[in-house]
Amino acid sequence: MGNVKRSAGERIFDAVNLTFLTLFAFICLYPFIYILALSFNDGVDAMKGGVYFLPRQFTLDNYQTIFKDKRLLNSLGVTVFRTVAGTVLGVICNTLYAYAISKPDLPYRKVLNWLIVIPMYFGSSLIPYYIICQHLHLINNIWVYVIPWAVTPFHIMLLRIAVKELPPSLEESAELDGASRFQKMWHVTLPGIRSTIVVLLIMNLGWVLNASFEVPYILGSGLLQDVSQTIDIFVLKYGMSIGNYSLATAAGIFKSVISLLLVFGTNAVANKLGENSLM
Repeated sequence: MGNVKRSAGERIFDAVNLTFLTLFAFICLYPFIYILALSFNDGVDAMKGGVYFLPRQFTLDNYQTIFKDKRLLNSLGVTVFRTVAGTVLGVICNTLYAYAISKPDLPYRKVLNWLIVIPMYFGSSLIPYYIICQHLHLINNIWVYVIPWAVTPFHIMLLRIAVKELPPSLEESAELDGASRFQKMWHVTLPGIRSTIVVLLIMNLGWVLNASFEVPYILGSGLLQDVSQTIDIFVLKYGMSIGNYSLATAAGIFKSVISLLLVFGTNAVANKLGENSLM
């Protein structure tokens, strides 16, 4: 085919479109370029400002300092614990809740549905959250990172939709074969929504990695806070306490690398199992 002559309007549209997309990509990428440049810049020099794209005084001291700090390794351990425990517990609780409310014969089914819908639109403040944790004996307890976040309303709604889309004949056939409710759930429902569970597992992993900053207020003991802080809280304290934002940025980049490794690792396992994945 010969070259199709393009009109002036089409060329103008392409130029405007390319300019807009380039600008949009720059706006998305610049924060990463900035924090990367800041992490490789001398901390004292960075406080003067003016570091935008490239380090003005290149140094590796920031990374050497944080890797020598035992608190970083401790924070890494707490973050990994919170991520693994929170993700596994979250998937189990969300799946069981979604399965239960998808059954028409469940008592108080409408009430349980509303208990999931309401928190999606109305969040609680710190004081009710603290009172609930107090009654659950989670004050000064590392499980405060996991238990209050075991249920995610949005994930439950997605899983509920996935369960309801399964053909009812599958469970009916299993029931005719003498399967109990647990056996129907384990051998029919869960395999049918396994792809949805895997995708939500990856999504939940990324969500759990971001620590809730209200947790330090629940860990009232100062000594306990030092040994139970996540990388996010470690970065916050590094930046606020000593005012060295280059160090804090380097620690934040380290956390981002760990997050990417966990997310890509989970995605790779999903691909190996032959399930749907996000990437």
